[in-house]
Parts: sequence; structure tokens; C-alpha cells
Amino acid sequence: MKVEFLLDVLKPHQPNSYIVAKEIMKVTGVSRVSVKVDELDVKTASLHIHVEGNNLSLEEITETLGTINCALHSVDEVICEELD
Repeated sequence: MKVEFLLDVLKPHQPNSYIVAKEIMKVTGVSRVSVKVDELDVKTASLHIHVEGNNLSLEEITETLGTINCALHSVDEVICEELD
């Protein structure tokens, strides 16, 4: 099953968005990651992260974010599509 998540994530200034995307790409089944900075604060950045892949585990993505000091605020969108 193809799955897409749109995540609202809070992170410190480091690691940068590229590192966040690279770490999420390591999650089993992830085929594409898009990171957009939504808002910058003095110490943090709010990101919109779009993750696509097959048979994705939101728990594994959340755990990966935690290992790089990022916090999942919300899951703003979920799309599931059955593959032929």
C-alpha cells in the first residue's frame, strides 16, 4: 500500500533540514521526503514534512525524528492508496 504523510514537526536549528530529510529516508519503505520550513523562531524551526513510500510505519518515522531531537506536533494529512 502506498502511503503519504504530511507532518508538522518542531526541531532545533541543528540538525538542518537536509539532515532531517536524509534520516527519514533511512526509514523502511520511504521513497520520497520533502521538507519545507514553515516558521523560524530564535531556537526552533517548524517544518512541514511530506513523506511518501510503501507500507510506512508512522511509529518508525516518529522514533527517527526523536533520535535527531525533533518532535512530531501533528499528522496533518494521511493518504493511503492500494497498489495494483
